[in-house]
Amino acid sequence: MSREIAAPGPVRAAGALVFAQGVAALVVAVIALVRGIAGGAPGDLAYGEAGIFAVIALAFGAPGLLLWQGRRGARNGAVFLQLLVLGGVWYQFNPAESLPVDLLFTAYCLAVLVLLFRASSRAWAMGVTEEESQQPR
Repeated sequence: MSREIAAPGPVRAAGALVFAQGVAALVVAVIALVRGIAGGAPGDLAYGEAGIFAVIALAFGAPGLLLWQGRRGARNGAVFLQLLVLGGVWYQFNPAESLPVDLLFTAYCLAVLVLLFRASSRAWAMGVTEEESQQPR
């Protein structure tokens, strides 16, 4: 019973937030590349770091863009990536050094997850309208 239903606002907002994470990773990749070219860091290290962040940028940018366009399959990837970031943030948690940064990243990821798990977002992911998802079967 899957049919084309326009992506609700929360899904599009989540897509924009995930895409912004991809853009941030791309900025870090460019900075690492420039540092490697300028000699501010060992070349091999800087180029490797730039390559890794380019892959991360693609991994976040693609689901973000696809969510923005209203593609249902990208929701799973976006949820997985947010859970992955949350796990990484709290694995490295140290309240003495980076509590504000950890809380900021946590709030950002939780905001994306809340948007993707709202009733309208879940109904859209199932291919039904919100009203149809609440009807008893």
